[in-house]
Amino acid sequence: MDESLADLMYGIEELGEARPGYDQAQTYYDGKVPEVFTSIRIRRALARHDIDFDLNFAKTPVDAVTDRLEIAAITGQDDTVTALISKIWQDNQLDLEMPDLFRRAGEYGDAYLFVLPVEDDQGNVVRVEMYYNSPQTVRVIYSEDNPRKKAYTIKRWCEGKYQRAELLYDDRIERWTTGENSDGIKPADWMHWPADPEDPESWRLDHDWNEQPVFHFRTDRPYGTPEHYGAYGPQNAITKLQQTHMGTVDYQGFPQRYALTEAANTDTSDLEPGDFADDDWPLPEKGVGPSDSGDDSSLKAGPGELMLLRGFKAVGQFDAANPSVFLDPIMFNVRAMAQITTTPLHLFDPSGEQPSGQSVRAQDAPFTRKVGNRQLSYGATLREAFSFALRRLGIEDPVVTVHWKPAETVDDSEGWQTVQAKITAGVPRRQALVEAGYRAEQVDAWLAGVDDAELQRRVDILTSLAASAQQLGSAATLGVISSDQAAALLSGTIDDLELLAQAQEEG
Repeated sequence: MDESLADLMYGIEELGEARPGYDQAQTYYDGKVPEVFTSIRIRRALARHDIDFDLNFAKTPVDAVTDRLEIAAITGQDDTVTALISKIWQDNQLDLEMPDLFRRAGEYGDAYLFVLPVEDDQGNVVRVEMYYNSPQTVRVIYSEDNPRKKAYTIKRWCEGKYQRAELLYDDRIERWTTGENSDGIKPADWMHWPADPEDPESWRLDHDWNEQPVFHFRTDRPYGTPEHYGAYGPQNAITKLQQTHMGTVDYQGFPQRYALTEAANTDTSDLEPGDFADDDWPLPEKGVGPSDSGDDSSLKAGPGELMLLRGFKAVGQFDAANPSVFLDPIMFNVRAMAQITTTPLHLFDPSGEQPSGQSVRAQDAPFTRKVGNRQLSYGATLREAFSFALRRLGIEDPVVTVHWKPAETVDDSEGWQTVQAKITAGVPRRQALVEAGYRAEQVDAWLAGVDDAELQRRVDILTSLAASAQQLGSAATLGVISSDQAAALLSGTIDDLELLAQAQEEG
C-alpha cells in the first residue's frame, strides 16, 4: 500500500472514530435526545402521537458564546489591502458565514473553513472562495512530532452510489473514489478519481501554495470540545423529569378515580369500560373529534341527569403528583448546567429576575474570559485564512488584524461611576476605558484632542445619562409614566447632547 493510500485509510479511521462525538453534540444542540428511561407504555404513547415535551437548555451555552463573538473589522497593513479584505468579505457573504462558522465551532468543538482560489482561463487567480465544512466530514491530521503542524487534511463524503474523498497536502490535492455501492472500508475499495475524465493523471492536482487551504477553528487543541459538553448530563436529567412530569399531567386534569364495594356485592354489570382506554391518548377515528355525547361513562353530569352508583359504599380519587417534585429538580439541573459550562445563569432564563451593574459583571467574569479565549483562538485562525487568501491574490507578506467587538462593555450608571472613580484615583483615562470593555482603537479615537477636563465632563454626562435611564425605567415600571414617554424623554436628551457636541466641534 502506497503512502497516499495509507494516509487515506488512516484519515477514514480518524473520521470514523470522531464522528459519534460530533453526532452526539449535534443531537444535544438540536434537542433531539430521547428519554430512555420512561415506561414502555408512556414511551409508546408519546412515539405514537409524535409528541415532544423536551426542554432544550443544552444549546444555550453554545448560543451564549456565539452571540458575544462579533467581528468589528478585519484590516490590512494599508488601505489597499483593507479594501481587498472587504471585497473578499463581501464576495463570500461572510457576514452570514462567520456567525454560522462560530456557532458550529461551539456546537461541535471543531469547524473548518475552506479557502480555495478561483482561476480564469489563463490561470490567474481572480478571487477566492471561503466556505464552512463540517467536522463530521472533514478532519485535519496533525503531525506526530509537531502537533501544531498539519500533516494533511481529509474530506470524505457520499455522492449517490459512490464514496468520495480528497486528501489536501501542502503541495497537492488528491482525489479518490470507490466503485458503486462500496462502503470504502478496505483499501482495495478505493481508486483514483480524475478531475478530467480524459486525463487519468488529473486525480492529483499539484499547487505551489506551500500550505493547505483548510483552517481549523477549535475550542481546544489539537481538537476541540463542544461548548455544551458539560450540559449533556443535566440535559438528560431535565428530559427525564420533563417527560415524566408530562406523563402525570393527564392525572392533573383527569384524576384517577376509585370506588369501594361492599364485600358481599361486586355487581358492576351496569358499569361501562373506564373513561380511558389502555393507551394514554387513544387516537380518534379519522374525521371524528373527541366525543361529547356523554356515552363515555355511566356517570353523566348535567341538568336533569341522575348519577346511579350500585353496590359501592364510597368513591374518591387519587391525588396527582405534585408538580414541584419535577420542576424543582429541573431548576437545580439548569443551575448545575450553568456552573459546569461557565455560562451565566441569567442567560438560561432572560425573563426572570436579572442581576444588574457590578453584580452581573462579577457573575459574567468567567464567561467573559471564555469568550475572550475564543476571540484569541478564532482570531488567530482568521488571520491565517485571510493571509492565505491575500497571498493567492498577489499580496506579499500581508499583515492582517482582526478587531472584535468587546465581549462586555460598561453601559450602566454603576459601571460609569466605577470608571469615574478609577480616573479620579489616578488610573490613566485610556486604561480605565479599555478596562470598561471598549476597543483600544475606539478609545484612541475618542481621546484624540481631548484634555482631562473634557474627558471628565463626558464621563459625568454618561454617568448622569445612565442614572437617568435607570430611574426612568423604574418610573415606567411603577406606572408613573408610560414606556413611550420614558423613551421619548431619553431620545430627546440624547439628541440635545449630540447637537451640543456637534456645536462644540464646529466652534
